[in-house]
Amino acid sequence: MPTSAELRPEHAAALAALLTGDGPEYGSYFVPFASYEPAALAERLAAARRDQYWGFWLENRLVGFYMIRGFDDGFARPSFGVYIARDATGRGLASRALAEAIDWCRREDVPALMLKVHPDNTPALQAYLRAGFSAFDTCPRTGHTMMQKQLA
Repeated sequence: MPTSAELRPEHAAALAALLTGDGPEYGSYFVPFASYEPAALAERLAAARRDQYWGFWLENRLVGFYMIRGFDDGFARPSFGVYIARDATGRGLASRALAEAIDWCRREDVPALMLKVHPDNTPALQAYLRAGFSAFDTCPRTGHTMMQKQLA
């Protein structure tokens, strides 16, 4: 079973490999950063103050990544994102990431969590609905469905 741990700047190369390793089509619905260059990712991880970045590790390989971010940009309601390597899907890691993120938000008294999901990503949409998220808008930049869950 993969272990979950906070990502630090020294994990930037592993994060870059994860986000690019399955090819552009697999990750086309999830674009969390402007650059996947290790130096840019290390800078992002080092600059995080309240934003949170975690990874799932299996046998010293990063197989998943999830985050809660937006605090460092001044937002009161953070955004959740998750990416699981193709060969690690089907292990419940995305659901585990969401549960761990929600637990963290509740411990930190975060009143609501939002996310964006591509409208064609039916399995993710259904999972988020089952987890208590509801759609509230469409992102004008990406066309993704914006969803939120009240936690307080």
